[in-house]
Amino acid sequence: MIALRVTVFFLLSVSEVISQCPPSSGIYLRHDGNCYTNGSYFFDADIKGASNSIQCVLPDSTLTAGEWVTPSGSSVDCSADPLRCNEISSPNATISLYIPNGQGISPSDDGWYKCCLPTDCSDSNTIIFANIFRWVPD
Repeated sequence: MIALRVTVFFLLSVSEVISQCPPSSGIYLRHDGNCYTNGSYFFDADIKGASNSIQCVLPDSTLTAGEWVTPSGSSVDCSADPLRCNEISSPNATISLYIPNGQGISPSDDGWYKCCLPTDCSDSNTIIFANIFRWVPD
C-alpha cells in the first residue's frame, strides 16, 4: 500500500502547470484557473460539478465536431452519467468534462481520456490526453 501511495504522489507531481495560458502550442487543458500540459493527471473528486470541469481548449478556432473519448475508446455522451460535458463553439473551441455532484466513476472508467478539437479524433495533431482516476481513501 505504501508503494501505491508513493506512485500516486509521483504521478501527481508530474502534472505540469503551464505558466503561459493559453500556451502558444495550440490545444491545452485548463482546470481551476490553471493550464496543464498533455498527459496531466486529475483526481475524479477534483472534477466534480460543472464549475470544476477540465476544459479542453483550442484557441482561435470554432468547434465543429470535437469530443472527449473514454479509455475504452468510446465517445463521451455529454448528457449521460457518470461523465458530462459542455461545449463552447467560439471564439475558442472548448469542451469541458466533469462528473456531476453525487456521482462517481467506476474502476473501469479510470485512465487516459482523449480530447479532440475542433473536429473528431481523426486528426492526430489536435488531440490531448488527461488521466482521470478515482481517489480511493484508506
